[in-house]
Amino acid sequence: MQLAGADADRDETIKSQWGVSAPVWALLGIVLLAAVLRFWALGDLPPGLYRDEAFNGLDALSVLDGNRALFFAANNGREPAYIYLTAVFVSLFGRTAFAVRFAAALVGTLTTIPVFLMAGSWFGRRVGLLTALLWAITVWPIQLSRIGFRAILLPFFLALLFWLGTEAYRRGKWWLWLVAGVVYGLSWYSYLAVRMTPLLLGLFFLYLIWQRRGRRLWPGVLWFVLGACVALLPMAILFVSSPETILGRSGQVSVFHPDINQGDLWGTLWQHFGRTAGMFLWRGDDIVRHNPPGRPVFDLFMALPAIAGVIWCLLRRRQPAAALTLLWVGVMLLPTILAEDAPHFLRAVGVLPAVLIFPALGLSLLLSWSKLSGALRITLALLLILGNFALTWNAYFQTYANQTETSLLFEGSARHLAEEANTAAANGNVIIDERLWDGWPSIRFLTDVAVTLTDAEQNVSVMPPATVFAWPFEPPSYLTDVAGPVTVAVASGPLARGDLDDTALPLYARYTLQPGMVAAHSGVNFGDMLELHGADVAFSADDTLAVTLTWQPLDALQDDVSVFVQLVDAQGIVAQDDAPLGRGLWPQAWLRQDMQLQQTHHIVLTAPFDKEEQQLIVGLYRPNGNRIPVLDEAKREIDDYWQLQLP
Repeated sequence: MQLAGADADRDETIKSQWGVSAPVWALLGIVLLAAVLRFWALGDLPPGLYRDEAFNGLDALSVLDGNRALFFAANNGREPAYIYLTAVFVSLFGRTAFAVRFAAALVGTLTTIPVFLMAGSWFGRRVGLLTALLWAITVWPIQLSRIGFRAILLPFFLALLFWLGTEAYRRGKWWLWLVAGVVYGLSWYSYLAVRMTPLLLGLFFLYLIWQRRGRRLWPGVLWFVLGACVALLPMAILFVSSPETILGRSGQVSVFHPDINQGDLWGTLWQHFGRTAGMFLWRGDDIVRHNPPGRPVFDLFMALPAIAGVIWCLLRRRQPAAALTLLWVGVMLLPTILAEDAPHFLRAVGVLPAVLIFPALGLSLLLSWSKLSGALRITLALLLILGNFALTWNAYFQTYANQTETSLLFEGSARHLAEEANTAAANGNVIIDERLWDGWPSIRFLTDVAVTLTDAEQNVSVMPPATVFAWPFEPPSYLTDVAGPVTVAVASGPLARGDLDDTALPLYARYTLQPGMVAAHSGVNFGDMLELHGADVAFSADDTLAVTLTWQPLDALQDDVSVFVQLVDAQGIVAQDDAPLGRGLWPQAWLRQDMQLQQTHHIVLTAPFDKEEQQLIVGLYRPNGNRIPVLDEAKREIDDYWQLQLP
């Protein structure tokens, strides 16, 4: 297709000067933009590494160990293409979140090209470039490109399939039909929503027959079927031998399952249809891992162009490209309509990139609106695109990626444990509770050092230096046998919360054991019970004071005691942190005179820090609230707190 008028002349001028046409330069710029939005801080945004990503990483490791499966049964079963791609990048980048997500980012970036080719072959280069641009900057495809899920493969295969199919139909070349068939067959190795594509292809086939355009399908469609059958043969053999392996997940989430429809199939279908229809402009997927919760597919700036594009296609439904776009979106929404949690942006991924054609058509109509001047048309289109990009950047990279909820539901605490274990291994043995190891696959994938696994009842001999990652609600009794002198540092891990949990709780307790004891800095005695051996005060992130206290018992503790750390000024308490000695992770009955106990208190500053006017004090109190006095060398009471040095 040639550009018209001045655009064609300008394109030819650029081509003569640089060797390529203006659309090619524009496409390269869009691909670069897509790459930046997908690869920037890929290993850290979103934070954590969700278990589905980790399972892909674990299966990639099994591939590198020689497993050549066609279908991976773990984690409800998964098609193999993404796992084999992931294996390549795990071999290059190691056991990291970056490696697991690299394939998604790469595929998401490269999909820009077949999206341009497909939309451009249907509606012209301008619509092709606009569709590619929207693929690059829209939140939904960005999100799918930054998480290690296999769903991102399906839009790539579909865009490539329909571009090749279009070229085969127009040119009548048998080999193009054959290649299109092979691509279609390979798409079945990507994501389960592909199982709805036979309906889409069948309906479009009937449409072409109805429109008396079917003659050009022969004999090319036979070559297409041949290519698809050859590519699908291994999966077909597996399906015949073990159909339950491949179909198991679909049955679990189907709207026809009584646990899903609760005895009201038609009511559930109607509800799912309404929610799915509303996902484009009203409310999208609420699942944090799929989408900034509730954000619709199209924001304020793309809503009107998208509506205009839908209307344009409806009015031209007798044109194959318009009809196919409408059919594509309608049919590929069925996987989310017919399953739980509608709208579900993974199951609905098959509508991409076709649904992006609608706003691209709307923008193209704006640029062609003869009632407006050329400058005004371009200005309005640019404002809409830049507004869309600004909202995308804010919604994803500023808000969504930094929310605590995002880290929780991407299991950031499990990733934190694995990273701590990898660091701790350089300084001693690493011991991990089997419940943590078995329950969080990201720990198994990301932990790249030798560890000792233990359960709650196992008697493990711990030799310092060592780091123990234990179940947070059950102090490991085997630590009572650790030989002294020893320094024990206790800390709770980051908070974790499952999809169905209401409350976030620490995922683990960490015990760091070092041989020997810390030399006394202050030697402050609290009663005849405990000596404060040292206090380290430092600023940590987010304007927080991190106060690490080292305690040593002078005698057996008769009562459980608590520690308070307060930042005070002339008006009173500015900020504080209170916690039991040992933070409930180290029973105080376990304390011995050949042992020191370290714990860190985080003082969150809610007002500007003023070293001249503020003081940091520490003290102990009994369960009844009575403070334990500070004694001097003659065992006389000095005060009921001790002042620490501020940094």
